[in-house]
Amino acid sequence: MKIYRSLLGAALIALTGLASNAGWAADNPPAAPISVSSLGVKKTTQFKIWRSNIEPTSSIGTWGRGLFCSDKSDIYYNKNIDNYNVAQFGKAFSERLAALGYPKYEGEESAFADKLGDEPDFKAGFTLLALNYQGCGEPKDMHGKGTIKLRVELFSSKTKKVAYSATLNGSHATEDSSKMEAFDAALFTNALNGMFSDPKFVDLFREGGDIAAASFNDKIDVVNGTRITEGMGKSSKELLNLVVTVDASLGSGSGFFVGNGGYILSNYHVVGEAKYVKVKFTGGISTVGEVVRRDPVRDVALIKTNVEPGRSISIRRGPIKVGEEVYAIGSPFGDQLSGTTTRGIISADRILEDLRFIQSDVSINPGNSGGPLVDAAGDVLAIAVLKKENAAGIGMFIPITEALEKLGLNLK
Repeated sequence: MKIYRSLLGAALIALTGLASNAGWAADNPPAAPISVSSLGVKKTTQFKIWRSNIEPTSSIGTWGRGLFCSDKSDIYYNKNIDNYNVAQFGKAFSERLAALGYPKYEGEESAFADKLGDEPDFKAGFTLLALNYQGCGEPKDMHGKGTIKLRVELFSSKTKKVAYSATLNGSHATEDSSKMEAFDAALFTNALNGMFSDPKFVDLFREGGDIAAASFNDKIDVVNGTRITEGMGKSSKELLNLVVTVDASLGSGSGFFVGNGGYILSNYHVVGEAKYVKVKFTGGISTVGEVVRRDPVRDVALIKTNVEPGRSISIRRGPIKVGEEVYAIGSPFGDQLSGTTTRGIISADRILEDLRFIQSDVSINPGNSGGPLVDAAGDVLAIAVLKKENAAGIGMFIPITEALEKLGLNLK
């Protein structure tokens, strides 16, 4: 006989799920979860996504009733069970976070958190892979065993990529009388402990844990170029062929050639984790570039092409001066506006979140990211990285010397 449970019945029986997976014995629990109460953790996470790979009406075990539980029926997965699992698993997740000392994401209490730009540091997504119950009894008086298998992924709001993934197995069994809610809470907690006991998971919540700085032992020599003939006032067009538009899956940005080896500098947030990107030149010609190095922390990337520009761009080695004239070159809003050049001054030399930036009032917009900031002589000072939202005249640039260092480029 098939059992298709009502909303309440589905919830209760689903909750009685006694977890045990193939190859996961009830007497072989995961390692003890790691408390972060004494680590001063400030990063937050939110239970964001739940998916089920179990097909509707698929059997997920049997349930017995009557004397000696002899009256057994198949249990079939359905939407009611899935909805109940979402609520109960989310509750178990929040309770484990609190019990182990992880800070609460306050944005969950605001209906407009997304509109206000308030995001948790990580968004947790779970995919249900397998579920099995072998139970007996009624919702308030049951016993049995069960197993669960899930896939967990943590998406970093900072790097915009999955920072952690793992397969979780959980099991729970009892011969004593138990309420279904309590049984399933133990089942889900047992599975979650596999994640909370993983040092890799814990390390993500330490400062800088979600992104690791790159380190390149093999240095690439980059020959410094010569200055343009008459400075930006008269010779800015000489630089335009060295500045390109970079198209990747995340969108488009800018970049510029350094040295004579076909190398292009851009931002990490422009190329992301793409292996190849499209490089477009002023005039509409394009080629394919391979992303050969990247540093998510400093937000820089190195692209290799088979194109040899006619000249090398000049890179400035000396210190900057607040108030000096600068120019930004790039492709705001895409390649249709490639080669756009704007003028301003250096406003400040700042340290933000332990990273150095050059601040300028030069006009930049989406698409300028990765383009060069040059001085009046046409020497590169920095790389465009971001504009302060809803504020005019506040743009941030990565010092060129730091970009070269982080990507293992040796200026000669």
